[in-house]
Amino acid sequence: MSIETNTDEATEFLQWWRPGGPWSLTAIDPRGDICTRAFTALDETRAFVEEHNGKSNLYFTVNPVRQLMNRKPKAEHISELRWLHVDIDPRAREDIDAERQRILGLLCAHDPEPSCIIDSGGGYQAFWRLDEPLPIEEPDDAKLWNIALERALGGDNCHNIDRVMRLPGTVNLPNAKKAAKGRVPALARWVDHNDKAYPLARFSKSEEQASAPEARAVDAAPRHIEELSELDEWNVPNRVKMIIAQGSHPDEPKKGDNSRSAWVFDVCCNLVRCRVPDDIILGLLLDPDWGISESVVELGSGAEKYARRQIEKAKKAVAEDVEEFKCDENGVPYKTPYNIRVALKQLGIRLSHDQFADRLLIEGLPDFGPALQDEAVARIWLIIDERFGFRPTKDLFWTVVEDFARQNGFHPVRDYLDGLRWDGKPRVDTWLITYGNAEDTEYTRAVSALFLLAAVRRVRQPGCKFDEMLVLRSPQGTGKSSALETLCPKADWFGDDLPLNADTKIVIERLHGRWIVEAAELKGMRRGDVEHLKAFLSRQIDRARMAYGRVPKEVPRQCVIAGTTNSEQFLRDTTGNRRFWPIEVGVFDTKSLAAIRDQLWAEASQRETDGESIRLDPSLYTAAAEAQDEHRIEDPFTEILAATLGDIEGKLLAGDAWEIVGVPPGQRTQDHNARLGEAMRELGWERTKLRFGNGVPEWCYIKGEAKRRQRIVVSRDHRDRPHAEPENARRAF
Repeated sequence: MSIETNTDEATEFLQWWRPGGPWSLTAIDPRGDICTRAFTALDETRAFVEEHNGKSNLYFTVNPVRQLMNRKPKAEHISELRWLHVDIDPRAREDIDAERQRILGLLCAHDPEPSCIIDSGGGYQAFWRLDEPLPIEEPDDAKLWNIALERALGGDNCHNIDRVMRLPGTVNLPNAKKAAKGRVPALARWVDHNDKAYPLARFSKSEEQASAPEARAVDAAPRHIEELSELDEWNVPNRVKMIIAQGSHPDEPKKGDNSRSAWVFDVCCNLVRCRVPDDIILGLLLDPDWGISESVVELGSGAEKYARRQIEKAKKAVAEDVEEFKCDENGVPYKTPYNIRVALKQLGIRLSHDQFADRLLIEGLPDFGPALQDEAVARIWLIIDERFGFRPTKDLFWTVVEDFARQNGFHPVRDYLDGLRWDGKPRVDTWLITYGNAEDTEYTRAVSALFLLAAVRRVRQPGCKFDEMLVLRSPQGTGKSSALETLCPKADWFGDDLPLNADTKIVIERLHGRWIVEAAELKGMRRGDVEHLKAFLSRQIDRARMAYGRVPKEVPRQCVIAGTTNSEQFLRDTTGNRRFWPIEVGVFDTKSLAAIRDQLWAEASQRETDGESIRLDPSLYTAAAEAQDEHRIEDPFTEILAATLGDIEGKLLAGDAWEIVGVPPGQRTQDHNARLGEAMRELGWERTKLRFGNGVPEWCYIKGEAKRRQRIVVSRDHRDRPHAEPENARRAF
């Protein structure tokens, strides 16, 4: 993906940031190689930016250094604190656009107003200029103002005074992991700035070092270090470095569990406490040169996923260890969101958000759960007052509880798919043939695979385009519905109540938590119902204002629709059946299908990851059309028109066509009009306007070569049956 860089914006920003320089710039390429240069001349700065922009990620050092150096400065190299800053990225597993709006709103509403805001291409970075720079005597003390901002705004762990930040006008290049998840390069922008400068007294100073990192997803790519001495930047104890090197501590065996995995968790917790970045911890766990990695790398393809999970668990454990109530001078906890979260953790209450079903869940509260309901929230509110002696307002309490749950989001279907490992045996193309006794054709194999691949893609990329529907056709009692339900590892992921004509709010509620939804017995649908179904299939996002919602909600589809019918003829349209993929099946072997279900989804998951298309190959359009025609309901209009007109060619007045089908003018409906038009098109006739002798163009149907077309005359015989013939061949009955 090519993005136009903006070197002018980069240099204009640097001139505004520190007029005349010096400027310390750092370029980090996708492989992790770092190049830092210091400049006092703007033309040299510009050349460095142009050389690296779009090839490496470019950063500037926020605060001035004691002397110019061509390596990335550390905290001891910073001479004074001229700027305070915060860096806020979107929360993991949340909608990126909504998160970016939330973050920008937080920054714009903050008091004091930031002197500058940068869109980093992922999240936002904000800066506050100090009217009097603070000389650096103790770096750990100087960063406490940034820590206070970080806590107040929910920022990332970026409070160190030697921080480098994204340079506006340059391209944010995602690492390999983020790119694999769909992140694309983005241009960092200078969103807002002003000339305001503030006294340091306008800002709060944290009374302690930053609390343990919030337990959030580990998204960084592994970064390897050459020497353990590189960990000295984060004051990692020698004991921990020894464990990393050897895999355990020879003089301190763990009581109870001295396993290698226990030592991995020990190292993770200690590195998290030292605030070592995720990418470096991940690199240590995956680098076979370090003893601590032994049990991890043995997991093969699952090593990285295991390592990420250990880091996340360590973050959560460390966070729970260190958090205590913030109290007034009398020891009474403040009624703040922070203290509410501490109380929930101390009570052992675990809140989470099922992102698939959009449902808040609770564990650890006797007599309640798994769904979080008002009664449970009220009970927690009372327990906190009884146990800890503070009672926040109910509105604030509910807001914090809901937010806390949503920050612990998970997606059960994605987790299920990510946990599968395919054994390499192909089954996806033939599951309808093997377990549903369908005919073995290219069309059947393609549709069998597309349905499963689309189901995987819909949960990984909600709202992706897939407006087709597999339709299983067989006599009653052959297990069609049971087979669809069997495909779902959990029964409640299957739904057999398609809310076709319902209000969009009901659609959203009914489809939440459904992976496969059945549209049962298609034959019983009227023409209007079929049109509703086609429109329903084409919809990728459902939009509605939910009860008590302040803004309309947009919910991308995460399900696929499958039809079932006992009837041989069930398709009414003649031209709009492309969305339906009929498959003739026999009796399903649901027991055997259940036995290999995980391998079906494992293969589908792998093929979806490999980028396989979920569109029907054009070479199979003819086969699909033939399958659709076999199941099309023959309209009586088509039958009577075909019997009356036969192979006649010419021009037929619309009124004469109505005469053939026998529908008087006063009884014709829109449905009749559509049926007549479809029937005539199917028989090869084209609707147009022509003059028939009175000089006024009239609606008619034409067929055959223009110069040979004669008017078709319609009459009825003595049995009141319609008869049609060219005008010059008319005969009396």
